[in-house]
Amino acid sequence: MSAEFQMPTPLVPTRESYFVRYCKHLPDGSWAVVDVSLDSIRPTAQPVLRCRRRPSGCLIQEMPNGYSK
Repeated sequence: MSAEFQMPTPLVPTRESYFVRYCKHLPDGSWAVVDVSLDSIRPTAQPVLRCRRRPSGCLIQEMPNGYSK
Protein backbone atom coordinates (compact mmCIF):
# COMPACT_ATOMS: atom_id res chain seq x y z
CA MET A 1 0.00 0.00 0.00
CA SER A 2 1.05 3.59 -0.23
CA ALA A 3 0.23 6.56 1.97
CA GLU A 4 1.03 10.25 1.86
CA PHE A 5 1.83 11.93 5.17
CA GLN A 6 1.26 15.65 5.62
CA MET A 7 2.07 17.93 8.53
CA PRO A 8 -0.17 20.92 9.32
CA THR A 9 2.58 23.33 8.31
CA PRO A 10 3.93 24.42 4.90
CA LEU A 11 7.51 24.14 6.23
CA VAL A 12 7.52 20.32 6.17
CA PRO A 13 7.15 18.66 2.74
CA THR A 14 4.69 15.81 2.28
CA ARG A 15 6.17 12.33 2.35
CA GLU A 16 5.00 9.22 0.56
CA SER A 17 5.54 5.85 2.18
CA TYR A 18 5.09 2.31 0.89
CA PHE A 19 4.24 -0.46 3.34
CA VAL A 20 2.64 -3.88 3.72
CA ARG A 21 -0.14 -4.66 6.18
CA TYR A 22 -0.42 -8.08 7.80
CA CYS A 23 -3.58 -9.17 9.64
CA LYS A 24 -3.92 -12.35 11.68
CA HIS A 25 -6.84 -13.81 13.62
CA LEU A 26 -5.47 -15.07 16.93
CA PRO A 27 -6.74 -18.17 18.80
CA ASP A 28 -8.33 -16.05 21.57
CA GLY A 29 -10.59 -14.34 18.99
CA SER A 30 -8.68 -11.06 18.74
CA TRP A 31 -6.99 -9.67 15.62
CA ALA A 32 -3.40 -8.47 15.22
CA VAL A 33 -2.77 -5.82 12.54
CA VAL A 34 0.83 -4.85 11.68
CA ASP A 35 2.24 -2.31 9.16
CA VAL A 36 5.85 -2.67 7.99
CA SER A 37 7.55 -0.06 5.78
CA LEU A 38 9.02 -1.11 2.43
CA ASP A 39 10.87 2.18 1.89
CA SER A 40 14.23 0.78 2.99
CA ILE A 41 14.13 -2.06 0.42
CA ARG A 42 12.29 -0.33 -2.45
CA PRO A 43 14.53 1.41 -5.01
CA THR A 44 13.62 5.05 -5.53
CA ALA A 45 14.70 7.86 -7.84
CA GLN A 46 14.00 10.46 -5.16
CA PRO A 47 16.71 11.63 -2.81
CA VAL A 48 16.63 9.88 0.54
CA LEU A 49 14.78 11.93 3.15
CA ARG A 50 15.85 11.76 6.75
CA CYS A 51 12.70 10.06 7.91
CA ARG A 52 11.86 6.43 8.43
CA ARG A 53 8.52 4.91 9.27
CA ARG A 54 8.87 2.34 12.03
CA PRO A 55 6.79 -0.84 12.23
CA SER A 56 3.46 -0.27 13.96
CA GLY A 57 0.34 -2.20 14.77
CA CYS A 58 -2.53 -2.90 17.11
CA LEU A 59 -4.58 -5.65 18.70
CA ILE A 60 -8.35 -5.58 18.21
CA GLN A 61 -10.51 -7.46 20.67
CA GLU A 62 -14.27 -8.00 20.25
CA MET A 63 -16.39 -6.98 23.25
CA PRO A 64 -19.61 -8.74 24.32
CA ASN A 65 -21.75 -5.66 23.49
CA GLY A 66 -20.77 -5.75 19.79
CA TYR A 67 -18.09 -3.05 20.10
CA SER A 68 -14.36 -3.62 19.93
CA LYS A 69 -11.36 -2.33 21.85
